[in-house]
Amino acid sequence: MMKIGISTIIDYENYGNRLQNYALQEVLVNLGHEVETIKNNTNVPKKSRKARIISSLKDGSAIKKIGNRLKTVRIHEDQLTSIENRNRSFSNFTNNYINETLTEINEKSIDFFYFKKFDLFIIGSDQVWNFEFDRFSALDFIPYANKTQRVISYAASFGVSQIPKKYEEVYKKGLLNLNSISVREEAGSKIVHELTSREAKVVLDPTMLVEINVWNTLAETSKFNIGEKKYILTYFLGSPLKEQEKYIFNYAKEKNYRIFQLGKIEDTQCWSAGPDGFVKLFKNAQAIFTDSYHACVFSIIFEKYFEVFERNSNDLSMNSRIDTLLSTFNINDCRYKGTEHEKVDYTKVKIILKKEKENSLDFLNSQIKI
Repeated sequence: MMKIGISTIIDYENYGNRLQNYALQEVLVNLGHEVETIKNNTNVPKKSRKARIISSLKDGSAIKKIGNRLKTVRIHEDQLTSIENRNRSFSNFTNNYINETLTEINEKSIDFFYFKKFDLFIIGSDQVWNFEFDRFSALDFIPYANKTQRVISYAASFGVSQIPKKYEEVYKKGLLNLNSISVREEAGSKIVHELTSREAKVVLDPTMLVEINVWNTLAETSKFNIGEKKYILTYFLGSPLKEQEKYIFNYAKEKNYRIFQLGKIEDTQCWSAGPDGFVKLFKNAQAIFTDSYHACVFSIIFEKYFEVFERNSNDLSMNSRIDTLLSTFNINDCRYKGTEHEKVDYTKVKIILKKEKENSLDFLNSQIKI
């Protein structure tokens, strides 16, 4: 048995983050290890206040926020209740399912004595190495590990396809500090090789490593109410175009399905869903329409009809992880084209999943046993 510390994003309002954290923990616990997730609350703004204001004015987000605030004033009661329920749902999930360290660290930390107890640190999964996030820092490479402690990454993601020159040294130093590297997408493997000449194995997201009964149990025990009527599920992190929204609406209308809009505050019922509610919504949906990586993952896990949209956003493209996912399972036809695609042959997908899962677990086990 080993004592393992997971270094990941502890975002208490992001579905994919909470579920991948839980999944990796469960895989490691089932292998017989003691596991804690490191509470890293680093916050280092990557833009000056002036730059953030200019950026928000250019992309319209500032105006959008003002509009949203005015809208909230009109329908604040339902939304505030939904927000409170959502926060409670995420908090309950973390408290009930994820074992976190009693000590937290941030950009000002100088005392790392608590973390000497770990035999191994595992960085990942999620976009732990995305330089655009204010939470990203050198701490995401565990520089505080001593010589007797191993540091590896499992399905870590950069979230982007290239690293700006000004960050290259941070990444080089950090990556060279690792004993072994695995990433979530091909673009990440390429970045590692270009910066360090090291090889990084591409592995499955932790959510695809656990047995299906783990997710079924989570869905079945969730108290989130989905009602009786059949529904389709939308989950967009960007803003779908009007023509895309119309396409989804017509799809639901033709099949007499209601529409659940996960992640959209106007859908107050869905907005209050926690990570377990997220899983329940995917398990019971008739179809999914999304631009989210983990929405694609859970669509595959539950063998659903789904369509993937290019994310409409002013941020740098994060499509590389979706590209790798669809390519791995030979399901590029799931991309949105404006017409319904053929149903996915999940018999073939399961064969690929079984092989990829074995390879990913082999990598994880081999690194733990060293």
